[in-house]
Amino acid sequence: MTSSKRSLRLAATFIILGILLVLSFWFALNAGYRQLSFEELLSVFTGNAPQSLIFTIVELRLPRILTVMLVGIGLSLSGCILQGISRNDMAEPGILGLNAGAGVLVAAFIVFVPAGLISSTLALPILAFIGAGIVALLDYRLSIVRGQSSPRRLLLVGVALATGLSALTSVFMLSMSDGDYAFVQNWLAGNIWGASWPNVLLLTLGLGFCFVIALLASRKLNILSLGTLSATGLGINVPRANLEFLALAVGCSGLCCAVGGGLTFVGLVCPHLARRLVGPNHRVLLIAAALVGAILMLIADIIARTLLAPNEIPIGIVAAVIGAPYFLYLLARS
Repeated sequence: MTSSKRSLRLAATFIILGILLVLSFWFALNAGYRQLSFEELLSVFTGNAPQSLIFTIVELRLPRILTVMLVGIGLSLSGCILQGISRNDMAEPGILGLNAGAGVLVAAFIVFVPAGLISSTLALPILAFIGAGIVALLDYRLSIVRGQSSPRRLLLVGVALATGLSALTSVFMLSMSDGDYAFVQNWLAGNIWGASWPNVLLLTLGLGFCFVIALLASRKLNILSLGTLSATGLGINVPRANLEFLALAVGCSGLCCAVGGGLTFVGLVCPHLARRLVGPNHRVLLIAAALVGAILMLIADIIARTLLAPNEIPIGIVAAVIGAPYFLYLLARS
Protein backbone atom coordinates (compact mmCIF):
# COMPACT_ATOMS: atom_id res chain seq x y z
CA MET A 1 0.00 0.00 0.00
CA THR A 2 1.42 3.38 -1.04
CA SER A 3 1.95 6.20 1.46
CA SER A 4 -0.92 8.30 0.04
CA LYS A 5 -3.38 5.38 0.19
CA ARG A 6 -2.29 4.60 3.73
CA SER A 7 -2.83 8.21 4.76
CA LEU A 8 -6.29 8.29 3.18
CA ARG A 9 -7.21 5.05 4.92
CA LEU A 10 -6.07 6.41 8.29
CA ALA A 11 -7.98 9.65 7.73
CA ALA A 12 -11.15 7.74 6.81
CA THR A 13 -10.74 5.50 9.87
CA PHE A 14 -10.43 8.44 12.24
CA ILE A 15 -13.39 10.23 10.63
CA ILE A 16 -15.56 7.13 11.08
CA LEU A 17 -14.40 6.73 14.70
CA GLY A 18 -15.19 10.40 15.32
CA ILE A 19 -18.70 10.00 13.89
CA LEU A 20 -19.28 6.88 16.00
CA LEU A 21 -18.10 8.76 19.09
CA VAL A 22 -20.52 11.64 18.45
CA LEU A 23 -23.42 9.24 17.84
CA SER A 24 -22.57 7.23 20.97
CA PHE A 25 -22.40 10.44 23.00
CA TRP A 26 -25.84 11.51 21.73
CA PHE A 27 -27.47 8.15 22.47
CA ALA A 28 -25.83 8.08 25.92
CA LEU A 29 -27.19 11.56 26.62
CA ASN A 30 -30.67 10.28 25.76
CA ALA A 31 -30.33 7.02 27.71
CA GLY A 32 -32.62 7.49 30.69
CA TYR A 33 -36.15 7.77 31.86
CA ARG A 34 -36.72 10.77 29.55
CA GLN A 35 -35.80 11.13 25.89
CA LEU A 36 -34.57 14.51 24.70
CA SER A 37 -35.11 16.27 21.41
CA PHE A 38 -32.39 18.33 19.76
CA GLU A 39 -34.33 21.52 20.55
CA GLU A 40 -34.50 20.64 24.25
CA LEU A 41 -30.79 19.90 24.36
CA LEU A 42 -30.03 23.19 22.63
CA SER A 43 -32.23 25.03 25.13
CA VAL A 44 -30.20 23.53 27.99
CA PHE A 45 -26.95 24.97 26.67
CA THR A 46 -28.56 28.35 25.93
CA GLY A 47 -30.04 28.49 29.43
CA ASN A 48 -33.67 28.64 28.30
CA ALA A 49 -34.68 25.17 29.53
CA PRO A 50 -36.52 24.48 32.82
CA GLN A 51 -34.27 24.17 35.85
CA SER A 52 -35.24 20.51 36.32
CA LEU A 53 -34.05 19.67 32.80
CA ILE A 54 -30.84 21.67 33.23
CA PHE A 55 -30.14 19.82 36.48
CA THR A 56 -30.78 16.44 34.85
CA ILE A 57 -28.41 17.14 31.97
CA VAL A 58 -25.69 19.24 33.57
CA GLU A 59 -25.47 17.67 37.01
CA LEU A 60 -26.48 14.05 36.36
CA ARG A 61 -26.03 12.89 32.78
CA LEU A 62 -23.08 14.95 31.49
CA PRO A 63 -20.70 14.12 34.39
CA ARG A 64 -21.60 10.44 34.05
CA ILE A 65 -21.07 10.39 30.27
CA LEU A 66 -17.79 12.31 30.39
CA THR A 67 -16.51 10.12 33.23
CA VAL A 68 -17.39 6.98 31.26
CA MET A 69 -15.61 8.33 28.17
CA LEU A 70 -12.50 9.31 30.10
CA VAL A 71 -12.35 5.96 31.91
CA GLY A 72 -12.56 4.18 28.55
CA ILE A 73 -9.77 6.38 27.18
CA GLY A 74 -7.56 5.83 30.22
CA LEU A 75 -7.95 2.05 30.35
CA SER A 76 -7.37 1.76 26.59
CA LEU A 77 -4.19 3.83 26.82
CA SER A 78 -3.00 1.77 29.78
CA GLY A 79 -3.63 -1.52 27.95
CA CYS A 80 -1.97 -0.22 24.77
CA ILE A 81 1.17 0.80 26.69
CA LEU A 82 1.30 -2.46 28.69
CA GLN A 83 0.98 -4.56 25.54
CA GLY A 84 3.71 -2.52 23.91
CA ILE A 85 6.32 -2.84 26.65
CA SER A 86 5.50 -6.46 27.53
CA ARG A 87 5.07 -7.63 23.90
CA ASN A 88 2.14 -9.65 25.22
CA ASP A 89 -1.24 -9.49 23.49
CA MET A 90 -3.10 -10.31 26.72
CA ALA A 91 -1.56 -7.65 28.96
CA GLU A 92 -4.08 -5.21 30.44
CA PRO A 93 -4.64 -3.56 33.84
CA GLY A 94 -7.27 -6.03 35.08
CA ILE A 95 -5.39 -9.19 34.10
CA LEU A 96 -2.15 -7.87 35.60
CA GLY A 97 -3.89 -7.37 38.94
CA LEU A 98 -3.94 -3.57 39.08
CA ASN A 99 -7.70 -3.52 39.73
CA ALA A 100 -7.32 -6.16 42.44
CA GLY A 101 -4.60 -4.10 44.12
CA ALA A 102 -6.87 -1.08 44.15
CA GLY A 103 -9.80 -3.14 45.42
CA VAL A 104 -7.99 -4.68 48.37
CA LEU A 105 -6.97 -1.27 49.75
CA VAL A 106 -10.49 0.08 49.27
CA ALA A 107 -11.90 -2.91 51.19
CA ALA A 108 -9.23 -2.60 53.91
CA PHE A 109 -10.08 1.08 54.37
CA ILE A 110 -13.77 0.32 54.86
CA VAL A 111 -13.03 -2.49 57.34
CA PHE A 112 -10.28 -0.95 59.47
CA VAL A 113 -10.91 2.83 59.37
CA PRO A 114 -13.81 3.98 61.58
CA ALA A 115 -16.63 5.68 59.69
CA GLY A 116 -16.30 9.47 59.67
CA LEU A 117 -12.63 9.53 60.71
CA ILE A 118 -11.40 10.20 57.15
CA SER A 119 -13.48 11.33 54.20
CA SER A 120 -14.02 8.33 51.93
CA THR A 121 -14.54 10.65 48.95
CA LEU A 122 -10.93 11.77 49.30
CA ALA A 123 -9.35 8.57 50.64
CA LEU A 124 -10.77 5.93 48.28
CA PRO A 125 -9.39 7.38 45.01
CA ILE A 126 -5.95 7.84 46.60
CA LEU A 127 -5.94 4.30 48.02
CA ALA A 128 -7.10 2.84 44.69
CA PHE A 129 -4.26 4.62 42.92
CA ILE A 130 -1.67 3.47 45.49
CA GLY A 131 -2.92 -0.14 45.35
CA ALA A 132 -2.65 -0.24 41.56
CA GLY A 133 0.87 1.22 41.72
CA ILE A 134 2.12 -1.29 44.31
CA VAL A 135 0.84 -4.25 42.29
CA ALA A 136 2.41 -2.85 39.10
CA LEU A 137 5.81 -2.63 40.80
CA LEU A 138 5.44 -6.19 42.13
CA ASP A 139 4.46 -7.39 38.65
CA TYR A 140 7.52 -5.81 37.10
CA ARG A 141 9.96 -6.91 39.83
CA LEU A 142 8.78 -10.53 39.92
CA SER A 143 8.78 -10.81 36.12
CA ILE A 144 12.51 -10.10 35.84
CA VAL A 145 14.57 -13.12 34.81
CA ARG A 146 18.34 -12.75 34.36
CA GLY A 147 18.03 -9.00 34.42
CA GLN A 148 15.23 -8.82 31.84
CA SER A 149 11.46 -8.70 32.20
CA SER A 150 9.81 -11.78 30.70
CA PRO A 151 6.45 -11.02 29.00
CA ARG A 152 5.06 -14.48 29.76
CA ARG A 153 6.22 -14.33 33.37
CA LEU A 154 4.70 -10.84 33.70
CA LEU A 155 1.30 -12.20 32.72
CA LEU A 156 1.52 -15.19 35.07
CA VAL A 157 2.65 -13.03 38.00
CA GLY A 158 -0.20 -10.63 37.33
CA VAL A 159 -2.80 -13.40 37.26
CA ALA A 160 -1.41 -14.89 40.48
CA LEU A 161 -1.41 -11.53 42.29
CA ALA A 162 -4.92 -10.73 41.03
CA THR A 163 -6.22 -14.06 42.32
CA GLY A 164 -4.59 -13.72 45.72
CA LEU A 165 -5.63 -10.11 46.24
CA SER A 166 -9.19 -10.85 45.13
CA ALA A 167 -9.35 -13.62 47.74
CA LEU A 168 -8.05 -11.22 50.40
CA THR A 169 -10.68 -8.67 49.39
CA SER A 170 -13.36 -11.35 49.80
CA VAL A 171 -12.10 -12.07 53.32
CA PHE A 172 -12.37 -8.36 54.21
CA MET A 173 -15.89 -8.22 52.76
CA LEU A 174 -17.09 -11.01 55.07
CA SER A 175 -16.78 -8.69 58.07
CA MET A 176 -18.58 -5.72 56.46
CA SER A 177 -22.07 -4.46 57.04
CA ASP A 178 -24.64 -5.02 54.32
CA GLY A 179 -24.28 -1.45 53.02
CA ASP A 180 -20.48 -1.55 52.86
CA TYR A 181 -20.57 -5.02 51.33
CA ALA A 182 -22.91 -3.81 48.58
CA PHE A 183 -20.68 -0.78 47.91
CA VAL A 184 -17.49 -2.82 47.56
CA GLN A 185 -19.26 -5.44 45.46
CA ASN A 186 -20.52 -2.75 43.09
CA TRP A 187 -17.07 -1.16 43.03
CA LEU A 188 -15.44 -4.47 42.09
CA ALA A 189 -18.07 -5.04 39.40
CA GLY A 190 -17.15 -1.76 37.77
CA ASN A 191 -19.80 0.67 38.92
CA ILE A 192 -19.03 4.27 37.90
CA TRP A 193 -19.43 5.70 41.41
CA GLY A 194 -17.22 8.77 40.99
CA ALA A 195 -19.25 10.55 38.27
CA SER A 196 -18.89 14.20 39.31
CA TRP A 197 -17.47 17.37 37.81
CA PRO A 198 -14.40 17.42 40.14
CA ASN A 199 -13.55 13.86 39.07
CA VAL A 200 -14.10 14.79 35.40
CA LEU A 201 -11.56 17.59 35.86
CA LEU A 202 -9.15 15.26 37.67
CA LEU A 203 -9.40 12.62 34.94
CA THR A 204 -9.05 15.20 32.17
CA LEU A 205 -5.87 16.69 33.63
CA GLY A 206 -4.30 13.39 34.67
CA LEU A 207 -5.12 11.39 31.56
CA GLY A 208 -4.32 14.37 29.33
CA PHE A 209 -0.83 14.59 30.82
CA CYS A 210 -0.25 10.83 30.46
CA PHE A 211 -1.58 10.83 26.90
CA VAL A 212 0.68 13.69 25.78
CA ILE A 213 3.76 12.08 27.35
CA ALA A 214 2.95 8.69 25.77
CA LEU A 215 2.35 10.30 22.38
CA LEU A 216 5.65 12.19 22.52
CA ALA A 217 7.43 8.94 23.45
CA SER A 218 5.56 6.81 20.90
CA ARG A 219 8.71 6.25 18.82
CA LYS A 220 10.45 4.74 21.85
CA LEU A 221 7.41 2.55 22.47
CA ASN A 222 7.57 1.33 18.86
CA ILE A 223 11.21 0.34 19.39
CA LEU A 224 10.46 -1.44 22.67
CA SER A 225 7.82 -3.48 20.85
CA LEU A 226 10.58 -4.99 18.72
CA GLY A 227 12.09 -6.81 21.70
CA THR A 228 14.80 -6.24 24.29
CA LEU A 229 17.78 -7.08 22.09
CA SER A 230 16.62 -4.94 19.18
CA ALA A 231 15.75 -2.02 21.44
CA THR A 232 19.12 -2.20 23.19
CA GLY A 233 20.88 -2.33 19.84
CA LEU A 234 19.06 0.85 18.80
CA GLY A 235 20.30 2.70 21.88
CA ILE A 236 17.30 2.39 24.22
CA ASN A 237 17.88 1.93 27.95
CA VAL A 238 15.28 -0.83 28.16
CA PRO A 239 14.87 -1.17 31.97
CA ARG A 240 14.52 2.58 32.41
CA ALA A 241 12.14 2.94 29.46
CA ASN A 242 10.00 0.05 30.73
CA LEU A 243 9.67 1.70 34.14
CA GLU A 244 8.75 5.03 32.58
CA PHE A 245 6.02 3.51 30.44
CA LEU A 246 4.86 1.31 33.33
CA ALA A 247 4.43 4.48 35.41
CA LEU A 248 2.30 6.00 32.63
CA ALA A 249 0.17 2.85 32.38
CA VAL A 250 -0.31 2.72 36.15
CA GLY A 251 -1.16 6.43 36.20
CA CYS A 252 -3.90 5.90 33.62
CA SER A 253 -5.35 2.74 35.16
CA GLY A 254 -5.04 4.02 38.74
CA LEU A 255 -7.03 7.16 37.94
CA CYS A 256 -9.68 5.07 36.19
CA CYS A 257 -9.91 2.55 39.06
CA ALA A 258 -10.33 5.42 41.49
CA VAL A 259 -13.58 6.59 39.89
CA GLY A 260 -14.69 3.58 37.85
CA GLY A 261 -14.00 0.60 40.07
CA GLY A 262 -12.72 -2.77 38.89
CA LEU A 263 -13.35 -2.53 35.15
CA THR A 264 -11.78 -5.36 33.17
CA PHE A 265 -11.23 -6.28 29.52
CA VAL A 266 -11.53 -2.67 28.27
CA GLY A 267 -7.75 -2.31 28.23
CA LEU A 268 -7.48 -5.67 26.48
CA VAL A 269 -10.06 -5.35 23.72
CA CYS A 270 -9.70 -1.71 22.65
CA PRO A 271 -5.97 -1.71 21.75
CA HIS A 272 -6.49 -4.87 19.67
CA LEU A 273 -9.43 -3.41 17.79
CA ALA A 274 -7.48 -0.19 17.22
CA ARG A 275 -4.43 -2.14 16.01
CA ARG A 276 -6.57 -3.92 13.43
CA LEU A 277 -7.83 -0.54 12.20
CA VAL A 278 -4.65 1.57 12.07
CA GLY A 279 -1.71 -0.83 12.43
CA PRO A 280 1.04 -1.16 15.05
CA ASN A 281 2.54 2.36 14.88
CA HIS A 282 1.91 3.74 18.39
CA ARG A 283 1.85 7.33 17.14
CA VAL A 284 -1.58 6.66 15.62
CA LEU A 285 -2.42 3.55 17.62
CA LEU A 286 -2.61 5.46 20.92
CA ILE A 287 -5.10 7.92 19.44
CA ALA A 288 -7.19 5.19 17.83
CA ALA A 289 -7.21 3.12 21.05
CA ALA A 290 -8.43 6.17 23.01
CA LEU A 291 -11.30 6.70 20.55
CA VAL A 292 -12.26 3.02 20.54
CA GLY A 293 -12.16 2.94 24.35
CA ALA A 294 -14.45 5.95 24.62
CA ILE A 295 -16.91 4.47 22.10
CA LEU A 296 -16.93 1.01 23.72
CA MET A 297 -17.51 2.42 27.20
CA LEU A 298 -20.32 4.67 25.99
CA ILE A 299 -22.03 1.71 24.32
CA ALA A 300 -21.58 -0.37 27.49
CA ASP A 301 -23.00 2.49 29.57
CA ILE A 302 -26.06 2.79 27.32
CA ILE A 303 -26.72 -0.95 27.67
CA ALA A 304 -26.11 -0.84 31.44
CA ARG A 305 -28.65 1.95 31.94
CA THR A 306 -31.38 0.78 29.56
CA LEU A 307 -31.35 -3.02 29.39
CA LEU A 308 -33.07 -3.57 32.75
CA ALA A 309 -34.44 -0.04 33.27
CA PRO A 310 -35.28 1.35 35.78
CA ASN A 311 -32.62 -0.88 37.38
CA GLU A 312 -29.01 -0.33 36.38
CA ILE A 313 -26.37 -2.98 35.62
CA PRO A 314 -22.78 -2.20 36.69
CA ILE A 315 -21.02 -1.08 33.55
CA GLY A 316 -18.09 -3.40 34.31
CA ILE A 317 -20.34 -6.43 33.87
CA VAL A 318 -21.45 -5.24 30.43
CA ALA A 319 -17.83 -4.51 29.44
CA ALA A 320 -16.82 -7.98 30.62
CA VAL A 321 -19.60 -9.61 28.59
CA ILE A 322 -18.28 -7.77 25.54
CA GLY A 323 -14.61 -8.41 26.26
CA ALA A 324 -14.59 -12.00 27.60
CA PRO A 325 -15.30 -13.68 24.23
CA TYR A 326 -12.48 -11.70 22.66
CA PHE A 327 -10.15 -12.75 25.48
CA LEU A 328 -11.03 -16.39 24.86
CA TYR A 329 -10.33 -15.85 21.16
CA LEU A 330 -6.87 -14.50 21.98
CA LEU A 331 -6.15 -17.46 24.25
CA ALA A 332 -7.24 -19.91 21.55
CA ARG A 333 -5.15 -18.16 18.92
CA SER A 334 -2.01 -18.15 21.05
